[in-house]
Amino acid sequence: MRKIIVISLVVLFFVVVGFYRIFQAVQRGKLAKISSQKESEYVYVVKVVRSEYKKIVNSINFVGEVKGINEITVMPKVAGRLTKKVKDEGSFVKKDEVICEIDRDEPVLKYSLYELKSPIDGILAKYFVDTGAMVSPQTPICIISDTQKVKVVFNIAENLLNNITKNSYVRFETDAGKQFVSKEIHLTNYIDPISRTMEVRVVLDNESGVLKSGSFIKGEFVFYEKTALVIPAEAVLDIDSKKVVFVVKEGNVVDEREVKVGLKYKNYVEVLSGIDEKEMVVYQGGELLVDGMKVEVVE
Repeated sequence: MRKIIVISLVVLFFVVVGFYRIFQAVQRGKLAKISSQKESEYVYVVKVVRSEYKKIVNSINFVGEVKGINEITVMPKVAGRLTKKVKDEGSFVKKDEVICEIDRDEPVLKYSLYELKSPIDGILAKYFVDTGAMVSPQTPICIISDTQKVKVVFNIAENLLNNITKNSYVRFETDAGKQFVSKEIHLTNYIDPISRTMEVRVVLDNESGVLKSGSFIKGEFVFYEKTALVIPAEAVLDIDSKKVVFVVKEGNVVDEREVKVGLKYKNYVEVLSGIDEKEMVVYQGGELLVDGMKVEVVE
């Protein structure tokens, strides 16, 4: 009797275990189905912009030094001691106006004070010697700069010289926001053998005196302008050594396109082939996309 009871309990145990495992399998199946449905319902959110025609330029940025259009380093004709500065640095002087006085007294001999005069109208930009210093005809005393017009001097790489056209121009902007534009571009026609660059000089009107001789200014050398089909530069991805963009088609499905690009200007890049005007191009969120994927669009 006891043996029968033990066998019955063992059989009941295995039956219960079997039903429990069947129940677990059914539940796992349901969860897997729900998970699959959730994955199929999930879509990536991307930001798009429509391709359009805009003006784009081929240019470079640089920093140039400002110099007076006519700058002269003034030196005396006599030797002696600089006794007085008649004009201060930064003041305007006229041609033949006295800049400073030089005492050329020597033992036994008595000379009147030598008056050093300005050879041009301009700004007394800087003194190179102090009062009391001994000077000679080889000593630079000061520099006079005519800043009604100024020249901005900078260098350009040899490989960019062929980009310059008759329509090229240079534009500048001071820290205060004042802008200057000039087409008076002068090339020195000498390429430095070490840096492989050529010096460029650009003439600017400076009647307001905003530009100071010896200062530096940021500029942009615009070689040429044109109207082109452009998209944000961040929309172009490098995939398998190709330039690729994702275009959103009907039904919010993405189409992978290989493109050929041209000029890049600021945040935009020129598209030479691969897309048409007004197509919706993904510019944020494209890194995780594959061809044919459905997306949610934020334009």
